[in-house]
Amino acid sequence: MTHLQLLLKAIAEDLGDPVTWSAPVEFPNSLALCALNSAYSLRATSASAKNVLARYRAVRPAADSDSGPDLLQAMDDVGGPANFAREILRNGSKLPGTVRLRTEGIYEGLTRLAALEVTVTTAQDLRAAAANGNTAAEKAWCSVVGLGPLSWSYLLMNAGVGTETKPDVMVQRYLARALGEDQKVTPERTRQLLQLAAADLAVEPRDLDRAIWLHESPSSPAGRGRQDVTAIQ
Repeated sequence: MTHLQLLLKAIAEDLGDPVTWSAPVEFPNSLALCALNSAYSLRATSASAKNVLARYRAVRPAADSDSGPDLLQAMDDVGGPANFAREILRNGSKLPGTVRLRTEGIYEGLTRLAALEVTVTTAQDLRAAAANGNTAAEKAWCSVVGLGPLSWSYLLMNAGVGTETKPDVMVQRYLARALGEDQKVTPERTRQLLQLAAADLAVEPRDLDRAIWLHESPSSPAGRGRQDVTAIQ
């Protein structure tokens, strides 16, 4: 069997009919929530990211339509990213591999997106950038210390870009097991196989990515006992 056939066999056995899959996480009208969820999902539990979003929503009634500048202004209003992390989000965790608060990375990333020649300040702008192949936006976000390709992928997925995937440790682990390999499948190979499998199943790659992630999550019977890590950067 080819690698694609092995993966499709595993998907059919483990995930069932795509019509039964849960909808992916999406904030189609809020770049603010996309940015928070992306940054706070890096090497963190899904519960901690959900708590951050809930605390932001508690102080921002319009959170589900907040732009990037809205989140920047909210941080400025309390004295900056550090105060925002401490007083509003009550989460002082750092971006992976750095001593920087996640809010500091978010602030810098959103500022850089807003400063582009073709500005990206809303989730709609982000989807347009992805559709138009605007690599300047990706470079701006990924140039922030502590952010990177996976956080960019999840930012796009959160904004509703269905063609995007996030080959984190949990998804890579699933593919390695499906293919009968001892080591993690590389991110590049993971993306390729997910795209091919999604095309065969007539689903969006983002939906397949989400279904695999949920299967691997400790909250599922198959994933029980595994580390609950949303994304590894």
